[in-house]
Amino acid sequence: MTASPTGPRVLVVEDDSAIRATLVDILELNGYGAIQAATGTAGLAQAREQRPDVILTDIAMPELDGFGMITALHADEQTRAIPVIIISAAVEPERMRQGMDLGAEDFIVKPFTEEQVLGSIRARLEKKALLDELDAFAHTVAHDLKNPIAVLMGRAELLRALWDTADDATLLEQVVQLESNAVRLNNIVEELLILAGVRRQVIEPEPLPMAEVVREALGRVENLVRSSHARIEQPDTWPSALGHAPWVAEVWTNYLSNALKYGGTPPLIRLGAGPAPAGGRVRFWIEDNGPGLTPEQQAQLFRQFSRVTQARTGGHGLGLSIVRRIVEKLDGRAGVESQPGAGSRFWFELPATPTATP
Repeated sequence: MTASPTGPRVLVVEDDSAIRATLVDILELNGYGAIQAATGTAGLAQAREQRPDVILTDIAMPELDGFGMITALHADEQTRAIPVIIISAAVEPERMRQGMDLGAEDFIVKPFTEEQVLGSIRARLEKKALLDELDAFAHTVAHDLKNPIAVLMGRAELLRALWDTADDATLLEQVVQLESNAVRLNNIVEELLILAGVRRQVIEPEPLPMAEVVREALGRVENLVRSSHARIEQPDTWPSALGHAPWVAEVWTNYLSNALKYGGTPPLIRLGAGPAPAGGRVRFWIEDNGPGLTPEQQAQLFRQFSRVTQARTGGHGLGLSIVRRIVEKLDGRAGVESQPGAGSRFWFELPATPTATP
C-alpha cells in the first residue's frame, strides 16, 4: 500500500497494524509518501520494487525479522544505500549494537514521539543528499579535469616530437594550446575553491553596491565579450538587495559567461532587475539571443553538476552549481525562463534591502 505526496518516500515495515498506521499518519501529515509492509519479507520486496528514500523497520516480525531484512538489503547493490532506521521496543545495548553493525543508521525506542521519527528521517535524508552530491561532484570534477589534462599531455608529446624539425610558428601554436588548457585547468580549480568556500563560510548579508558588482563581473569576461563581438545592455540604476558582493559577482560572471558562450552570433545580452513575484525580494536577470532551451533541458540545468550542452565551447558543469549554492546560501532562488528559438532569461533573487522599495 502506498501514498504519493510530492515529498520523499518512506517504507514502514511493522507487523503491529496500530503502530504502522500511526507511523503512516505521521509521515503523510508531514508531506512524506508512505509505503507499508507487515513483514520483513514483504518489506524487502517493497524496497526492491519501490526504492524508497528511507526505511523504518521493527525488529521482531514474522517470516523475516528486521535484522534479516537489513542483511538482505545490504547484500543487494540496488538497495544497500537506502538508509534504515530501526524502531523497536528492544532496549538491550547488544540488540542496538547488532542493528547498527548490520547497517542501520539509527535506533528509535518504542514508545516514540513524532519529533523523534521526523528528526531521524530528516537527518538520514540530509546525509544521503550530501553523499549523493559528493558522488556527483567527484564524477564531474574527474570528467572536467580529465579532458584538459589529456590535451596537455598530447600537446606536450607533440611539441617534443616537433622540437628539432618544426618552425617557430608551429612550435608557438603548440605552446599557445598548452597555455589555453592550463588556463582551463586553473579555472576549474578556482571554481572548486569557490564552491568549497561558499559551503564553509558564514557571512552576514549586506546591502549590495550592485553597479560595482556588475562592473566587476563584466571585467572578468572582457576578453570573451571582445572575441565574440557581443553587445551588452544594462540599466542605469539597480534596486537595492542584500547579499555578499564577491559571491554575487561570481553569479553574474557565470551567467554572463554562459550567455556569451551559448548566445546568438553575435551575442546580444540584456541585464535587468525588478521586484520578484513573491514579494520581499529583488529579481536580477540576464537575457540572451541564443537558441533557447527545451523544458527537459531547463529541468536539468540547476541540478547538481549537470550539463546541458557542450555546443561551441568546452564549458564544464560546475558553474550553475555554484550559482545555486551561492543564491541559496544568501536566502534567495535561481532559475531560468526559456523556449526553443526564443533565447533564455537566467535569473536569481535576493532579499530586498528592508529600507528599499525594489
